[in-house]
Amino acid sequence: MKIIAHRGASAYSPENSLDAIALAIEHGVDGIEFDIHFIHGQAFVMHDFSLARTHQQPYTLAELTPQQLTDYGVPVLDDVLQLIGQACRINIEIKSVDDIHAFSNYIQQLQHRHQLANDVIMSSFDHHILVALQRAGIKAQYGALIAHKPIDYATYAQILGMDIVAVEDAMVSAEFVQDAHARGKAIWVYTVDDVTFAKQLAQWGVDAIFTNDTLTMMATFKS
Repeated sequence: MKIIAHRGASAYSPENSLDAIALAIEHGVDGIEFDIHFIHGQAFVMHDFSLARTHQQPYTLAELTPQQLTDYGVPVLDDVLQLIGQACRINIEIKSVDDIHAFSNYIQQLQHRHQLANDVIMSSFDHHILVALQRAGIKAQYGALIAHKPIDYATYAQILGMDIVAVEDAMVSAEFVQDAHARGKAIWVYTVDDVTFAKQLAQWGVDAIFTNDTLTMMATFKS
C-alpha cells in the first residue's frame, strides 16, 4: 500500500507549505498530495479559498494580488513542482479554477517545463474540471474524489474514465475496494492517521492512503 503525504507532511509542518512538502520528501513517501486554486493566472497552493484558518488573515485569494499572496507565504505550483522534482509521485488536488482554458494551457506549460511524467495525478471533487482537462488533452492520471458511498460503488469512475477512485475513510469498505479493482480502478483513501485502520485498509487491498502522519505510516508499512 502506497503512502501519500496529505498536504505534505502536515502533522509536522504547516499544511501545503514548502516546508511540509520538503519534510514529506525526507520521510521517503510514495507520493505527495497538495491543493491548488487557479486564480490571477497562477495556481496557488492552498486548501481553503480564504487565508483565515491557515494564515490568520481576513482575506480571500481573490482579494489579494499574486505578490501579496507570495508575501503571505502562499506557494505557487511552479515552486512546488520544482521542489519535488522526480522524488515521488505528485497528486495535484484542484480546488477551484477561474478559467479552465487558461488553466489547461498553464498545466501544459508546467508539464513541459518540469518534464512531468504522465503519471502525475490530477484529482478533484469537481469532476467537471477533470473531464475538461481530459478533453483538453492533458496527459495525466485522474482521480475523482468523493465523500460518499455510491450505491453502485466505483461505476462513476468507470463512466468518467478516471484512473483512481479517491474516497473518504468513513465511506470505504471491502466491497467498495473489490468493486473498484474489478473495474480496473485503483482505490485511494483519505485521510488516514490511525494505524489500526490503515492496517485494515491494507488487508482489504486499498492501493494507497493519504496521511498527515507520514513518519508513523512509513515506519508501519515501509520499514
